[in-house]
Amino acid sequence: MKIRCEQNSIRLRLRRSELVQLRAEKWLGAAVHFPNGPDLGWELLLEDGLPDMTATFLQNRVIVKAPYARALHWMDTDEVGMECFLPLGAGTALHVLVEKDFPCKDRPDEDKTDFFTELSEEAPVKC
Repeated sequence: MKIRCEQNSIRLRLRRSELVQLRAEKWLGAAVHFPNGPDLGWELLLEDGLPDMTATFLQNRVIVKAPYARALHWMDTDEVGMECFLPLGAGTALHVLVEKDFPCKDRPDEDKTDFFTELSEEAPVKC
């Protein structure tokens, strides 16, 4: 699972094999390890009864939660992503996007078997 952060935006990108794990375990996580320092981690959790997506930052981890039923629909269709906008105050919001990962068009030698190539026609030219 990849994470991309930009000003007030978090984007998680998942490959096919990660969707299989997410469906089975209702959880997926990854981390970047730093020498002599804490890890920076990110997680995606699926929860029954959750009304909408949420995002928090706790103990050096970005934690995104999504409603289980909504996530199942996303996984079982050609829908590319699930997103929400979480109010931050003063008219701003945190944009949270969880999406199926496409192959990079500028990496022709990349193994594309674990990506959603059939959905990539509308994907950006570069990753």
